[in-house]
Amino acid sequence: MPLRVTVETASKSEAELIAQQLPVAAEAQSWRGLGVIRIDLKNQKDVHGILEAVSHGFEEHRLQWARVRYDDEERVFKSNGRRS
Repeated sequence: MPLRVTVETASKSEAELIAQQLPVAAEAQSWRGLGVIRIDLKNQKDVHGILEAVSHGFEEHRLQWARVRYDDEERVFKSNGRRS
């Protein structure tokens, strides 16, 4: 069953950093000032790879926050006051 995954960040430039690290081809866009990446996956098993890639990119680029939404789930990454 196909699944839509949405990754949101504070800006399009941050979304572009995350998009480069995803295990699937993805394009960053801007929506109301936020960075947004929309991905259509073929099944829910692939979500784990997306979450791992977002987590890695979040840490590597020291982003302030990122959110991944899929199905009825949401995973939020926050910097907890860390400055970049």
